[in-house]
Amino acid sequence: MAENVLLGIDIGTSSCKVGAFSVEGEALGTATRPYEILRSTAYEAEQDAEEWWHAACLCIQKLLSANVFDAQDVAAIGVVGHSWATLPVDDEGTPLRNAMLWLDRRSLEECRYLEEVVGEQYILELSGNRIDPAYCVPKMLWIRNNEPEVYAQTYKFLQSNSFIVHKLTGVFTQDASQGYGYYVFDTERRGWSWEACELMGIDGQLLPKVFESVTVVGEVTSQAAAMTGLKAGTPVVAGGVDCAGACLGAGLIEHGATQEQAGQAGGMTIVTQRPYKDSRLISGCHVIDQYWHLSGGTVSGGVLNWFYGNILAQNGDISSLGDEKHNPFELLSLEAETSPVGADGLLFLPYMAGERTPIWDPLARGVLLGLSYEKNRGDLVRALMEGAALALRHNLEVAGQVGIKPSSLISVGGGAKSKVWCQIKADITQLPLGIPSLDDGTVFGAALLGGIGVDVYADWQASLQEIVGVRQWYKPREANTSLYDELYQIYLASYAALKDQLHRLAQLG
Repeated sequence: MAENVLLGIDIGTSSCKVGAFSVEGEALGTATRPYEILRSTAYEAEQDAEEWWHAACLCIQKLLSANVFDAQDVAAIGVVGHSWATLPVDDEGTPLRNAMLWLDRRSLEECRYLEEVVGEQYILELSGNRIDPAYCVPKMLWIRNNEPEVYAQTYKFLQSNSFIVHKLTGVFTQDASQGYGYYVFDTERRGWSWEACELMGIDGQLLPKVFESVTVVGEVTSQAAAMTGLKAGTPVVAGGVDCAGACLGAGLIEHGATQEQAGQAGGMTIVTQRPYKDSRLISGCHVIDQYWHLSGGTVSGGVLNWFYGNILAQNGDISSLGDEKHNPFELLSLEAETSPVGADGLLFLPYMAGERTPIWDPLARGVLLGLSYEKNRGDLVRALMEGAALALRHNLEVAGQVGIKPSSLISVGGGAKSKVWCQIKADITQLPLGIPSLDDGTVFGAALLGGIGVDVYADWQASLQEIVGVRQWYKPREANTSLYDELYQIYLASYAALKDQLHRLAQLG
């Protein structure tokens, strides 16, 4: 049979998605399986890595049982995943504890240690990133300090996609695009710095060999084939970080091209021809080896999930938010559309789990300002959407100060399905926002990495231009510019004024 199918696996923060695509870019089918974020305190956020693998297996089996593709036809497999997951495994790849996620903030003491012993300037110049509990090295040090028996048994530290690659192939890998999670990674040279390992007290033997994202690192083992239904011997590439994979899947491979992340983790990713290093943003390697990226990562992407799951559903107030034709999130968007621009004077600070870029404040918390008796659910939903868009604008303005000013945005993720939210983002950022022709850009990006790795394309850049376009543009509406400019200034001033009180509240909680 012809090997004309590419399989992509996306290990997201809230779910796994697997997609099958023809080499011409036709979406043959996708399957999704959710899993939990485990929280014991506000500072902790973990996941059972075996749940990632279980979800991936079930998704692949579902697609195979539905005859979406034939396992014999798969040319290659690519895996992308959420960033900064820190997972210690033994020499057989078995997790020794739950993975500590990017949302996990408990390694504050380890961050202070790094500031004293190494200094933030050294880390910024090497890795392109600041000291913060979100990153991998503070988590590694936290495990060493608080769970020494786990650290002593650790053979390698893996991240979300590299764990799945190991489950598929039995090979321990680290891709260059996920390297930015480690302070001992030289972003310019795209490899480990053994000097930095020694300075930070990190055993370099615990770090897997670095590969570029399109490198074939192994083949599906007979054991993985039995668990998934895939054909043993199918090539698997190293894969990469989801935000860069989404850029590839949306056709963003040129300097200045910018993806807006409309998933659980909000923010933006700007493709660059060299590393840009600023402590307010995130610097890393693209999944394409001649490029890098400058990113802003926020926690605001999941605000509608939180509102529906923790407020409406738990109180039984869902009868008006679901029918046979619409899901609850579509109807929430319709409610937001009934609220005026500016949500009738309601402002939301979207710091629901602290915040990453550009304020880097683990003790920041979400705030609603302007509540009054006449406010309704539509106003509240619109305020949540506008708050996420204001966080996006904040990151874009900082990127402009660094030297990168995008001329447009391409939205990738579940939030891109909301017309009202897309228009809000275009209005608030004052940039045209496009929706790519492929709905599953991130998982397609993962699949495309596999195709590039096994050379199914004579010219993959030209093929990508043919496959991916923009099916709809949302243009900024000038009539809303002045109001949103004022709202943005209130947004910045509100955090500055409330910062100390938010910290006090976080400590009480």
